[in-house]
Amino acid sequence: MYMFRSLILWAIVLNMVLGILGGVFGLIGAIVAFFIGSLGTAFGATGASDVTGLGASAFLASIVGIVGAVYVTKNPKIGGIILIISAIWLLISISLFGLLGAALLGIAGVIALIRN
Repeated sequence: MYMFRSLILWAIVLNMVLGILGGVFGLIGAIVAFFIGSLGTAFGATGASDVTGLGASAFLASIVGIVGAVYVTKNPKIGGIILIISAIWLLISISLFGLLGAALLGIAGVIALIRN
């Protein structure tokens, strides 16, 4: 019985760590997208405002992912769904810049759903 409780505790900690790391890497990707969009605007590139807008979307997706990672401790099913939605949202927003963050958020979401 103690071994089973210990595994559940490790799964909760793993979900939180992966989710928070995914959110942080997503925030870094969003900042890079903001920087590239601002640089493009400064040089008059077309579509630079789109990149800035997608960076803002990725920023929100990362914040939602961090909230989902914390919410996994209360309700693993809802928290896992939030993490997976955040991963997909981040990947759609800034694709390659958010790949690592989306992967970590997605893995945390799947682990949360399997654990439930």
